[in-house]
Amino acid sequence: MSDRLPFEGEPIAPGHVGRLKRVFVAEKKRTWCYYGPFICCYSLPPKRQVFLHEREGSLWLLVLRSDPAGAQIDLLVPPLPFSVKALISFADELGSVNRRPLRILWVDEEDARRLPRTLFSIKSKEKEYFYDPVGVAAASGRAYRDLRKRLNRFQRSTQACFREMKPEDVGAGIDLLRLWRRKRRSRLTHLLDWGYSLAALNHFGDWSQVDLRGWCVEIEGRLSGLAMVGEMQDDLANFFIAKTDPDVRGLSEYLRWEVFRSLSHYRLVNDAGDLGLAGLRQYKRKFRPVDCLQVYTAEVR
Repeated sequence: MSDRLPFEGEPIAPGHVGRLKRVFVAEKKRTWCYYGPFICCYSLPPKRQVFLHEREGSLWLLVLRSDPAGAQIDLLVPPLPFSVKALISFADELGSVNRRPLRILWVDEEDARRLPRTLFSIKSKEKEYFYDPVGVAAASGRAYRDLRKRLNRFQRSTQACFREMKPEDVGAGIDLLRLWRRKRRSRLTHLLDWGYSLAALNHFGDWSQVDLRGWCVEIEGRLSGLAMVGEMQDDLANFFIAKTDPDVRGLSEYLRWEVFRSLSHYRLVNDAGDLGLAGLRQYKRKFRPVDCLQVYTAEVR
């Protein structure tokens, strides 16, 4: 519990992932953010911390942000199970605490339909891409021609070793993440996943391999790519993190293709969205998504 919260809240921790997964499965949540290790790694105290809170029979995931201007409490997602009445009551309670209206950072299509527009302003956030890992692994037919060309070119020119990630790889993984950040900073104004990617590396080994599993690519003995994934549902995996040396052409496609091959026992893989970036959208479409899911944000009017 934090003395800055006007109610009882338990700071999120790796041990909560099993409980979260059971709730998300029961509520049939498939949006990318409903992945326990992400929620743990999204919590980056003291500036941003996620709390679990129980009220009116629902589980709430609260996001507390603190800065010199004061505190702001938002919701990561709507309460589970969903309740408009409880949401309005909660927003009223926070009126004396927050410096701006209550926000819900991720809202899936089902919950967006249930939020009354008279009380909530709802905005599109992005579309998430779902893939058939068996189809990507096969990469056959005209639809995958560009991907095959990139993979063939990479494999002809580069001796790469794709293997399971081990705890002793964490240090090299952090070095790679820093390299990626330095090289990407000139191209992207917001490297939104830097914080939780670093946290995931620092927490690697805190979960079972079902919940969080890692792979790396070595080139000439140097770790040049890494990926982390985990199970969301029996038939659905979360492609959590993928980072490669941006200067190695074709490495990103190769890493993703190998990871999809390793996930062929799942029916679908949620690989998140494209951040509204045309280049990332084109890249993700190379792997031929089989479905898309619209995600929103919401704010109390």
